[in-house]
Amino acid sequence: MLLNYDRYLVFEELTKALHDLAAAFPQLAQLRSIGKSGEGRDLWLMEITDTRTGTADSKPAYLIDGNHHAGEVTGSMVALYTIDELLSRAEEPEFGELLKRYTFYILPRLSPDGAEVYLTTPNMLRSAPRPYPFTEKLAGLTPEDINGDGKILLMRVATPLGNWKEDPADSRRMLKRLPDEEGGTYYAIYQEGLIHEFDGHTFEQAPTHWGLDFNRNYPEVWALHHKMPGAGNYPLSEPETRALANFVISHPNIGGVSTLHTTGGVIIRPPSIKPEKDSDKGDMRIFKEIGAMATEETGYPCVHCRDGFFLDPELNPLSGAFDDWLYSHMGIPGYTVELWDLHLRAGVQMWPRKAKESGEIAEDYAKVLKWIDTEMQGEGFTPWTPFTHPQLGAVEIGGFDMKFLQQNCPPRFLKQECEKNARFFYRHARTLPRLVLDKPEITKLDESTWKIGIDVLNLGYLATYLTQMAQSIKITRPVKITLQGAEILDGKAERELPQLEGRAAIREGYGFGAGNIVHQKKHVSWIIRAKTGDTITLHATSQKAGNPSLEVVLKND
Repeated sequence: MLLNYDRYLVFEELTKALHDLAAAFPQLAQLRSIGKSGEGRDLWLMEITDTRTGTADSKPAYLIDGNHHAGEVTGSMVALYTIDELLSRAEEPEFGELLKRYTFYILPRLSPDGAEVYLTTPNMLRSAPRPYPFTEKLAGLTPEDINGDGKILLMRVATPLGNWKEDPADSRRMLKRLPDEEGGTYYAIYQEGLIHEFDGHTFEQAPTHWGLDFNRNYPEVWALHHKMPGAGNYPLSEPETRALANFVISHPNIGGVSTLHTTGGVIIRPPSIKPEKDSDKGDMRIFKEIGAMATEETGYPCVHCRDGFFLDPELNPLSGAFDDWLYSHMGIPGYTVELWDLHLRAGVQMWPRKAKESGEIAEDYAKVLKWIDTEMQGEGFTPWTPFTHPQLGAVEIGGFDMKFLQQNCPPRFLKQECEKNARFFYRHARTLPRLVLDKPEITKLDESTWKIGIDVLNLGYLATYLTQMAQSIKITRPVKITLQGAEILDGKAERELPQLEGRAAIREGYGFGAGNIVHQKKHVSWIIRAKTGDTITLHATSQKAGNPSLEVVLKND
């Protein structure tokens, strides 16, 4: 491995790391910019494959992207680690075989402008530092590092109207005030910041000035901002999402995707726009079976987005998401990987999701604090510290480190997150369809006439069309095979073949009946006129399963 994974890289450092890796492995890696961010930064994508066994676009491909959301920088580091490991270990059999058979497209940081703000200032934001949906600054409490410690934390303000009290056993933890409780010190809790247009009495939380959400900007069931906050002015309105969508469309060999987010330690499978029971059962089984591998490698559960991720999917539907667009518009099975499992590590019950009472939430905080004490030696929580607020007067500032405890893993755990998620990516890539030409048959019929036969096999788990969704939207082109090097007497030089199933078509259980028959191969033959010693070339093509070739020399025996 060429890099260390114990800190988060700003854009200049990330750019240098990618260029260094590409320069160190020119036979395997090609770095390109697929577009520019709103502020003109390159959207770097690394293309990785063993070019000795074919060009990148001639092989089944796996796409990884990170940092759709500016603050979710764990994703960019996991993506960078995957690039580094694939290249640095390419001489090892496992990795060498991966790069011979497949192409990896890895885009570590889709939101470089937002990530730069996140990593170099105390500010937090969703995707990009561009005013949306309001250009003006609105009234209310605006997040700001008012005490100059480099973090935006929480403020607690003592008031008889307060709904919170300090835990007498641990001053860091706040407990909900009981319905009949009086006579103590109680607090209101706000985000650290200043109040714009404060009247000296009451205030609201100000709407965010940077409200864009790239993962609500894709065309699948896109909705206006009032229904889906952050969606942008129209589908793919943002140069970053438009660049990624164009890349996917222009690379039809992509057959699997992991889009890297934080946080929660969970693998989310689409679709989010409707319940699982209303979706294609075969496709849902594929998502679950691959998801089970993800759980095995990462420890993260794999849940259906609409049924398992939202507490109330009827009130909180999701639209405009990248993984939904991949599946519904492109037929590609993709997963949203919510990296970093703080709560799971602390022993907090997270999945299946459920609404929690205040007492349960307080116990969850206690578990996280205990984990901080044992695993972080107390780092990750700033004790409540008195401060004179210019508008509110006496306050105390403190709380959990939102950036590098809750939203992203502390640097000391970063390599762990990288390692286990990369293991899943490699296994996921191996599920892609893969065409192979097998068992050529050569029969000499007379002095100048021959019969040539070949088996076309799909050795992958997925079908050459990937999903039933892809079939229903008619996006996958036919598998084809061509014969060159001889006059063809019977059969076409280019033949269209039926799509070939993969092992995914095999259901649980076995026994009598036609359900055990899965069409994973097709035999093709021609009658040709040629001479002994001539070389015949057979070439198969598939959008998703690769383009293998085989040369056959005509011999008398």
